[in-house]
Amino acid sequence: MEASSSASSSLRRRAPFKCYCVEKPVLVISWTTDNPGRRFYGCPNYWCKFFQWHDDEICERGEVLIPEQRQRIIKLEAEVARRYKREKFYIVALAFLLVICGICLFNCMAG
Repeated sequence: MEASSSASSSLRRRAPFKCYCVEKPVLVISWTTDNPGRRFYGCPNYWCKFFQWHDDEICERGEVLIPEQRQRIIKLEAEVARRYKREKFYIVALAFLLVICGICLFNCMAG
């Protein structure tokens, strides 16, 4: 019994070869409140309406935890972007100061 249930589970998770309109389905992540982070296969042609879950259902704790973690990731990515901009500014400012110092040093040596 156990072998057949794991075999059927692995068959269900295998990517479908074709959808109703004979296109290759793509793996997409759901970010709905009912299925946050749950993956499914869908047709690239939305009019086809092909749909098949890739993952099993998410437990209640996952329904709470996944959106919280996603929001945390979004905030951290925004913080990284802000720090990257600040770093670029500091690099440009440092390069400018080095050029000014070089010019001043050159003028002092020449004069």
